[in-house]
Amino acid sequence: MTIVGVKFQALFGNSPNLRAFAANVSWLVADKLTRLFVGVLISAWIARYLGPERFGLLAYALTLVSLFQALSMLGLDNLVVRDIAAASERANVVLGTAVRLRAAGAAGAYITLGATVAVLHANDAASAGLILLAGIAILMQITEVIDLWFQSQLQSRRTVIAKILSYLTTAAFKVSLVMAGAGLTWFAAAGAMEAALTGLCLCVSYRLFRTQQRWIWDPILARQLLKQSWPLLISGLSVFLYMRLSVIVLREQAGNAEVGLYSVGATLSEMWYFIPMTIFSSVAPIIARKRAEGGDAYERTLLQIFSGMWAISFAIAALNIVGARTFVNLLYGHQYTKSAEVFAIHALTFIPVCIGVVQSVWLINEGRSKIALLQAIAGASTALTLNFLLTSSYGAYGAAIATVVSQFVQAFLANALLAPDLFRLQCRSLLLTKIFRP
Repeated sequence: MTIVGVKFQALFGNSPNLRAFAANVSWLVADKLTRLFVGVLISAWIARYLGPERFGLLAYALTLVSLFQALSMLGLDNLVVRDIAAASERANVVLGTAVRLRAAGAAGAYITLGATVAVLHANDAASAGLILLAGIAILMQITEVIDLWFQSQLQSRRTVIAKILSYLTTAAFKVSLVMAGAGLTWFAAAGAMEAALTGLCLCVSYRLFRTQQRWIWDPILARQLLKQSWPLLISGLSVFLYMRLSVIVLREQAGNAEVGLYSVGATLSEMWYFIPMTIFSSVAPIIARKRAEGGDAYERTLLQIFSGMWAISFAIAALNIVGARTFVNLLYGHQYTKSAEVFAIHALTFIPVCIGVVQSVWLINEGRSKIALLQAIAGASTALTLNFLLTSSYGAYGAAIATVVSQFVQAFLANALLAPDLFRLQCRSLLLTKIFRP
């Protein structure tokens, strides 16, 4: 982590930007660490209580809902942050337009989810009801447009406070469910409850830090945003496929219990994703400003950030591989022993995830978001092929291998053909990383 600190100090110097960046990251880290420790403990408790079979069914339901959550966002988030950071005086127009688009997207996504469930689970009313109940969270997340305003102003502490309050309340509710011996339906409802509480808290927080003018709708801006966002939307859906397709295919090929085993390993691996996501949400608006200023500072900025991300990713991946069996046995117990090997394999995804979040900043600022679509399609195609080839024979292990390979394809290997200049930038930054220098 010292290496990373040096990288970002070199990037910003002792400037107000550095102090604002550090404060913003600190709040985001506080949020993620709270979710990390509380979430892992409660997830492990729930997994022990439900067992691999029922835990696998719950994981499947939440995974299917997450597909339609990605659809409801319309690929707008990064574009909204970019536009507000570049022209803060138009924040009310950008946010007013975005919230209406997100509302329409959420309604359409939930209706589509209902139609999908009717087809896939026509003879399984219990599973269908579980999925639709969990899916209410899609409708509750419209207010998270407020978070985009806070991100663009490096005011993420306001979002963090709102989310921690709702998260801890929901965590206490889940604890009570386990102690009361509740069924799966209640655990599915908990996700929708958290989304509703988060929305309420964000609205209260917004009243304390508002835009100067009321939000308004701009149909011209709406068309512009949708024109730019559709590749990002399809890319987001493709991202879902190479990150989550394993759960859906695994359930069809090997059953709920194997999904439960895989989900435990994937959860322990993915809990570290907050590190690159946290840095990204604070760095993105600053990089947008440097891109607007022009000159060599923009490329130097990207090299520094890529290099820092390489250092983080190798260190955390190694830690997880070495400690996989200890983590699983300590948290989940003997019934999830197989999940340790899944975790050790899946831990390698942390490397392409770190590199991928920085490459998304480059794509947006270069106006080449269509490349993100091609990258995601490459990753999704790899995931689809490998999941069908590997999960029937190797179960959860095969699903983990498919996820690792597909993420490396999306975040790194595909760039050799799709974006050679980005690929060279990634390789140069890898050579700058101190891990690979004496």
